[in-house]
Amino acid sequence: MSSNMFQYRPLEHLDSFRLLHLEPSLNHSADLKGSLHHATLSDCDYDLIEPYTALSYVWGDANQRGAIHLGGSAKEITASLDAALRDMRDKSRVCRIWADALCIDQSNNPEKGVQVALMGRIYSTAHHTVIHLGKSPPGFEKLFIDLKVQSQTTPHGNTSDLGHFTLAADEIDGMRRDLLSKPWFRRVWVFQELVLSTDVWVQCDNLRIRWHHFCKVVDTKNVVAAMLLDTLSDSIAQQGQPRNATPLEDMNSRRYGAFKAPLSTLLSCRRGIGATDPRDIVFGHLGVVSDRDRCDRFIKVDYDRDLARVSVDAARYFLDATGIESLLSHAMNPSPITAPGIPSWCPRWSRSQLSWETIHKVGRKFGGGDDSSYVSFGGIHHILLSAPPVLAISGFEVTRIKATSHAFSSFDDEAKAQEESKAVTLELLQDIRSLTKDEAAILDSCKRAGTKYEEQRQKLFRKSFKAWVDAANAQEYPTAGPRDVQRITDALIHHVKKPEIIMKPLILAGGKSTRMGSPKHLLPMPDGRTLYQHQIEVLRKACPEAETIFISLAQDSEMDELLQNASKVSYEATPGENSIEVILDLESSQGDESKGPAAGLLAAYESDPDVTWLVVACDYPCITPSALQELQERYRPPVTCFINHEGFCEPLLGIWSPEAISHLNENCKAGKLSPGKTVQELEGYTYLPENSETLLRNVNIKSEWEDVLKSLRYEPADNFMEETLEVL
Repeated sequence: MSSNMFQYRPLEHLDSFRLLHLEPSLNHSADLKGSLHHATLSDCDYDLIEPYTALSYVWGDANQRGAIHLGGSAKEITASLDAALRDMRDKSRVCRIWADALCIDQSNNPEKGVQVALMGRIYSTAHHTVIHLGKSPPGFEKLFIDLKVQSQTTPHGNTSDLGHFTLAADEIDGMRRDLLSKPWFRRVWVFQELVLSTDVWVQCDNLRIRWHHFCKVVDTKNVVAAMLLDTLSDSIAQQGQPRNATPLEDMNSRRYGAFKAPLSTLLSCRRGIGATDPRDIVFGHLGVVSDRDRCDRFIKVDYDRDLARVSVDAARYFLDATGIESLLSHAMNPSPITAPGIPSWCPRWSRSQLSWETIHKVGRKFGGGDDSSYVSFGGIHHILLSAPPVLAISGFEVTRIKATSHAFSSFDDEAKAQEESKAVTLELLQDIRSLTKDEAAILDSCKRAGTKYEEQRQKLFRKSFKAWVDAANAQEYPTAGPRDVQRITDALIHHVKKPEIIMKPLILAGGKSTRMGSPKHLLPMPDGRTLYQHQIEVLRKACPEAETIFISLAQDSEMDELLQNASKVSYEATPGENSIEVILDLESSQGDESKGPAAGLLAAYESDPDVTWLVVACDYPCITPSALQELQERYRPPVTCFINHEGFCEPLLGIWSPEAISHLNENCKAGKLSPGKTVQELEGYTYLPENSETLLRNVNIKSEWEDVLKSLRYEPADNFMEETLEVL
């Protein structure tokens, strides 16, 4: 039977879509009959008389076919859709159903792109969504009867009293395994369909139960594990992804809008999930992402674009959302068998694998250790060229390679990869056998001045290396060898010479605030210190290697005794470590028009034009040492700063190079006084820190300050200032 026997009519409106009117039948094996009707989502949203049901199913094997008669014309459909429609068909009433393979003209790429973009609204507008899992497993009918009886005596939505079944425990366990092994749980589109649907039912054959009853039977955590590719989904969600990825344990909460995640998180968790078209691994999540605006800047649902183009678009998004370090981490081990035209730096989201970041963090959870063994490459300079797509990265020469060890052939064969990994590890052990324990002890005693993070990495390196030497001399193969290889490699990379950047911490205190009514830097903190003294303590912890904390003030600014004597004495809390030096703003001394918040930064630049400045304005009383340490780790010249949860740049919480401040100075001369404008012109690197709403609270008026004080009084001091990292 030819699928060309049925012809689609073009859709007319922006929100038009098709609905199948499936005719009733008393006979399950009778031919499927119906008709396709045009509708609009805006009309269906208010239609209480004739609601429609959205079907969520797996397309299945394209070679196994069924058929449906549409208005006298025949159309081929997949066997899985044929089975689903037969199971959903009513005995006496016409059913209005939306099924993607039938209601979208799959041969029309422009229409398919528009309809895929509407799929989120299609599922959220549907009165019901039926998940068709296929054939029911043994025991499902008995379970269905138990649930039906119990639900009749249980309030709607309350599953706490469900669970008294006539089936034995081992029978239920077997049925759970059968249900969760269904292909539906490995399909890319089901995530969006489930999240956006309002009333979800699960159907096997002609048996249908509500989603929340289904979750009670199979256990929600098992459902989550089935829908995530990663077998360590809980650990990965907690350790390898942003914290807001962990509400996965409550599927119902996400269905009612309590959960959203950026596309980067969904791609990381669900890479390798089933998709007939590999482009759908990207397209199939766009309806539920929390950063849709960012996605729309880089990704267009367009099926005329080949896989290579979609992969590059997704990589450009990922680079903007997470940075080059994370992008390259996900692009590791490219498969030799891949679509032509896909650059090596683009992740293959259709492949099931963990990123280097995730492997490290999960390994740390199960094998011990802390974040200090992870080396950040956030400072890598890069340029993305569009035609051809090239990711150009700057670097510096360390040495010339004269010879290589055993080379890995491929990571596609897991058993082979393990054997090769062992061979490389043993080869490394042989290379260090000549080192004695005494030499290892000498290495362990070596120290180099640096930040606390550097000291932690050095200590970790010495400890790991000594363990390897001991194992080599004992002719043993360490059980944790691969993890130690990574730790040693990380530490060695960190010890490679980096371009030196002289960075000085600067507090922008300014002068009297018109809106606040008093100088912000002298506002009292809950512990009795002034705000600027508190920020000195924050910067002291964030920059322990800094000899001086600089404070920029307007010339007519009010000073307490400590500031008046700043050039003569060290900060009383840490004598001899961090002195205080006051820099007077230029706006008063030079008599030019006010440069606003840029004045203090320009004054610091004039005092020392060759250094990079870590800038913290007095407007941010909640910033913490760890946040500023992360800012330093992520620094990318010429300028790096935070963005807040609303997407706005915070240029007065950032790191400014001499080149960036020089550009700011030229802008101010031209009347462009906004530091944020300079960041934008320089295409500065910005990123959203965790807990940004608290960290980046901006204080400009008394009521905002009072709100901050209230929150700080109820915050334990350790939580506010945060604890220092533990050294192994």
